[in-house]
Amino acid sequence: MNDTSEAFITIAKGEAPDCCGLLGEIEPYIHELSIYRDEELVWQGPVVRTVESRSTFRVEARDVTEWLARTINTQVLRYVNVGDPVMPAGPVQGIAESIIDLNISDPGFSTPPDWCNILPFIVRDDSPVLTRFEKDGSTDAAIWLVPVLKILDEELVPRGLQYTTVGRRIVLGRPQTAADRPLATLTLDHIAGDVEVIKDGPSGSAITWATNQVREDIADAAFGLSGFTNTAYGRLDSLVLSQAEDMDGYDLLQLAQASQVGRFPVPIGISVPNGSRLTSDAPVLMEELVAGTRLNVITTGMCSNVTVAYRLTDVDVEWGDAGEQVAVSLVPLGNDPAPPTP
Repeated sequence: MNDTSEAFITIAKGEAPDCCGLLGEIEPYIHELSIYRDEELVWQGPVVRTVESRSTFRVEARDVTEWLARTINTQVLRYVNVGDPVMPAGPVQGIAESIIDLNISDPGFSTPPDWCNILPFIVRDDSPVLTRFEKDGSTDAAIWLVPVLKILDEELVPRGLQYTTVGRRIVLGRPQTAADRPLATLTLDHIAGDVEVIKDGPSGSAITWATNQVREDIADAAFGLSGFTNTAYGRLDSLVLSQAEDMDGYDLLQLAQASQVGRFPVPIGISVPNGSRLTSDAPVLMEELVAGTRLNVITTGMCSNVTVAYRLTDVDVEWGDAGEQVAVSLVPLGNDPAPPTP
């Protein structure tokens, strides 16, 4: 979730002597790696490196968001007016799609437009929040020369964007909350290996403050806050400092709201050791294991018998001599935060 996934295959050269010459013709960023499961495409992206030894040929690839990491922004970024025909303010997912589209389709640099064939495969799950985003330096004509993926990571994810890939699709979505319907409910019996149930006080927060007070002169600084007052925790505050330029009070409010998610009440986490896997009887299908998906986990058999709402953040699948093994990483959700009443 909110990252570029990686995949690799290792081929024993002795098992395919007739294919050796073809493997040597693989070129990074010209060819792509496609992975199928039961004849269904589950992962795809550009080859970034090949490594050949005397006995094996290894192909390393990253998912299609790698194209965004290698494309430098060439557009003025001023999503401030609702109804603007080119750069409208609106859901952050729409702003993300617009930035991707304008850069990948830029006829001055992208020849042919959408050379990487990703625009038809963008899907969105819009949040209801109106977002304004501007990154124009000192003039309205300034262009921020950074990779497009950096814009998503540093500017739009803090404003509520959540992205991942499924096959060739780029999913521009919103963070799930405890109010969303869970895909499935897992018990600890569905997780192979030892686990720990952790009530993590330092990660908890009743109110999150976000501010741009990062310089000595704080006269023109702004702030936003989100969370809950009059709780049993009292003043359990947290502070987020934004290094981003041009963030006003509205932007900082969105940053505070995004940072507060999952922190109230104090999160109860399940720690799964590295190498732990889902059991074969876990009530989820492979195609449902998409980063960002909402799941419940019941801590049966422990002193802390609770049902915890989780967001799936990582899926790790390995195929080898032992067959298919699937591991997941989960982060706890919390109550959906709102600005506290003064």
